[in-house]
Amino acid sequence: MHKVVKKISLFRESLKIVWESSPGWATANILVSVIRSFLPLLLIWLLKILIDGITKAATSGSGMHSENVIVMLIAVVAVYFLDEAFSDLSGYIRKKQSLDLEVYMYGLLHSKSVKLDLINFEKPEYFDCLTRAAREAPWRPNIILNNLVAFLRGLLSLLLMAGLILSLHWAIAVVLLAANIPSVWLRLHYAGILYNFQREQTPEARKSAYFNWLLTGDRPSREIRLFGLGNYFIDLFKQSFIRQKEDEINIIRKRTLIELVSNLFKASAFMAALWVIAGKTINGSLSLGQMAMFLLAFRQGMIYIKDLFSSMAGLYEDSLFIEDTFEFLSLEENIKVTAPVVIPSPLTKSIILENVSFTYPGNLIKTINNVSFEIRKGDIIALVGPNGAGKSTLVRLLCRLYDPDSGSIKYDGDNIKNMDPDEYRKFFSVVFQDFMLYNLKAGENIRMGNINEKESYEKIRSAAISAGVDEVFSGLPDGYDTVIGNLFNNSRELSWGEWQKIAIARALYRDSPLLILDEPASALDADTEFEIFSRFREIVRGRTSILISHRFTNVKLADRIIVLDKGSVIETGTHVELLENGGTYSKMFLKQTNMFNK
Repeated sequence: MHKVVKKISLFRESLKIVWESSPGWATANILVSVIRSFLPLLLIWLLKILIDGITKAATSGSGMHSENVIVMLIAVVAVYFLDEAFSDLSGYIRKKQSLDLEVYMYGLLHSKSVKLDLINFEKPEYFDCLTRAAREAPWRPNIILNNLVAFLRGLLSLLLMAGLILSLHWAIAVVLLAANIPSVWLRLHYAGILYNFQREQTPEARKSAYFNWLLTGDRPSREIRLFGLGNYFIDLFKQSFIRQKEDEINIIRKRTLIELVSNLFKASAFMAALWVIAGKTINGSLSLGQMAMFLLAFRQGMIYIKDLFSSMAGLYEDSLFIEDTFEFLSLEENIKVTAPVVIPSPLTKSIILENVSFTYPGNLIKTINNVSFEIRKGDIIALVGPNGAGKSTLVRLLCRLYDPDSGSIKYDGDNIKNMDPDEYRKFFSVVFQDFMLYNLKAGENIRMGNINEKESYEKIRSAAISAGVDEVFSGLPDGYDTVIGNLFNNSRELSWGEWQKIAIARALYRDSPLLILDEPASALDADTEFEIFSRFREIVRGRTSILISHRFTNVKLADRIIVLDKGSVIETGTHVELLENGGTYSKMFLKQTNMFNK
């Protein structure tokens, strides 16, 4: 009973979405379907009258000029035209409704995706859920509506045809119904099998998609060719793809064999109807027009009952697959404001981390382990340490992209959990280590730093000059209006170092009081790096800044250096103080200095 209630709830939610996406087209779809239910019966009735009229004209010798024959010919053609016209109109209406629904569903998916916590991207099960939702969401709710409309239309049409067939013999109506039961059972039975199969195959399907991306994507293309990995990944893709499809083919093969048996039941039912109708016509109980009418009615009844039961089975199948979409849409966002709500404002005092710990899903070892330190307004803080020390994770915690497992982060004395995440993040600008490359106009790439602000060419160019990328943009065919990247036509690709300069410019364009630079010079040439960091304090003037870098010549600029190792703070102080201590920082600095001196 619980499952039935759940499926009804899913239907209701699906239909609600369909209606919200396009109420006008949904109404038109239903009205046209109802009208189309009556036209076939009217056509069959008119054909019966026409055939009887032709028979009478033939026996009386009045010929084709009989007024009754001409009128019925016109009536039959008119109804036939209307049936075809409404069929075409129905197809157009469904297409328009489907388009509106796809746009609406993609909007729901995308809105949910950008709101969900970043930590979800560390969980394989999230990607499985997202893959299933993205596969079904754009079109499945519309299929539910179409199946429901088809069910109602099939039911109405079947009742009309059944009433006509019952006037011939009640047994034929029973045969009509019984002949379709095997095919309905088959559809219901294999709907569940195929759904469970596809759900179990989601990780394998993602694996196939990954191998396909490796073989066709831009980013892996260089290593694939250099290391000769093409055939290796072709084999991996083939194995993964065939593994999915072979099992599916086996299921479909079994279903096809059973379908052949169910089709024998339908053929036998049609034979029984023909036998009865032919017998009654021969003994004079039926006219030729009535014979034609009942034959067409039985055939149409077979079609309608098949549509009716197929719609029922389709609705059951839809209820299985649409659950994946609502599973994704119902995922909770854990990073949200909690009471008592605090409205954040530009930093006036400091950010304090108190005993902060964090562990990634599936890991047993803490990435951040009981970390405490203070970032005062206007400070330039450097975070240093070996790879995997937790530096980039700390950045995500500070921006509240993650929430700590324990401990707290306080912004001017208030816990950041009491602030709306979107409002809080407005005070941060970050150059991430894995910064984005937007295949958009050059100037728009910088404007991405604050897309809600009114576009200002002067401000965009000022950020470009500070990041050392203005000269690059000025040399492009259309300057700042040139599309960069290699994804679209009439675009220009840039070097990795030039992309990194754009990422820096994007961060500077955002007027935020806190600036975080995570390995901002990893791809910069020596001249650009020197130019930026020689006037680093001028560039970040008025901002509280956090610098993550393995280059100690840049780290020296910081007011205070925090050294991390295995997720814990092991040293803190100025460059001079840490060198005098002779600890981890001093050893790392001396190793790097000696390497360059050699």
